[in-house]
Amino acid sequence: MLHRREHNWLSSSMHRSPSLEEQQELVELFRRLNSARRPAATDVAQLSDLSRTLVPTLQELWASSPLSTRRYLISLMEEMAESNVELNFRRVFEVALHDPDPEVRAHAVSGLWEEDDPRLLDRLLDLLPNEDAERVREAIAVALSRFSYLASLDQLDEPRARRLRHTLFALAREDAALAVRRRAVEAIGYYGDDPDAVELIAEAYDAAEHELRVSAVYAMGRSLDRRWLPHLLAELESEEPELRFEAARACGELGAQEAVDHLIALVGDPDREVQAAAIGALGQIGGPVAINTLRRLARSADPVVREAAEEALTQAVYEADPLRPGPWP
Repeated sequence: MLHRREHNWLSSSMHRSPSLEEQQELVELFRRLNSARRPAATDVAQLSDLSRTLVPTLQELWASSPLSTRRYLISLMEEMAESNVELNFRRVFEVALHDPDPEVRAHAVSGLWEEDDPRLLDRLLDLLPNEDAERVREAIAVALSRFSYLASLDQLDEPRARRLRHTLFALAREDAALAVRRRAVEAIGYYGDDPDAVELIAEAYDAAEHELRVSAVYAMGRSLDRRWLPHLLAELESEEPELRFEAARACGELGAQEAVDHLIALVGDPDREVQAAAIGALGQIGGPVAINTLRRLARSADPVVREAAEEALTQAVYEADPLRPGPWP
């Protein structure tokens, strides 16, 4: 069998050599993957939960696969892992972090978004200085958000937390690529009311670049800092759908009862994503007015609105009374 479930990056299995049978199975799997015009999902799924002992063989097979196959596989694995939590392509994503193709590297970084082992943080921080591809640097900045969240909970050791913080602030202020700067700003949002984070978010919000303003609003929600509420309420009425969307989400994160009337108005927004964000935020905020509104929306003739409202209503009612069996009167 190729598969061996391992929940730690280091395990006893790394001290043994893979059996010849395991290696031959992996070689045969790659032969099928490389020969198929579009590899079957059932074959791709066999790359899930590979034993760590197979990594050297995997490295050789991956490096010898055509670029078109590597791109297709890495994209498909990322998609499959998002839709099926039972699939874990970590070993392949780790190997692909060093692929010569930036498209493959970017997908590899994105595929590791759920990993919170501090050794992955070390690897990502080590990769950044020599990474020239903007797309990959952006993916790394996004991935670092998971670790800034852990740092905000004091779940990272001090040296790593300090290195992460230094890197994120450097990216946000100095990186040549706007896409990288904005993702760093979003990651810094988790630092909450930290004075340096507050200053940086304010700078991004006042920036001329629309994208930075959007990311600043996103970071305001992540900060859980109510000092930003006046800005968020103003952005709920922005002419820009992206800003309305992020402001609605941020108000939900803050549990801002002051935003309920504004969010109810946004339920009729012409932009579907803004609608969904407003409905979701009402579910997060809760309270009698929000819950009654969601009950009404759950009877909407619009299936998209109805489904979003039902989900939000379930959350709102549960938050109000976890012992209640359901959201319906």
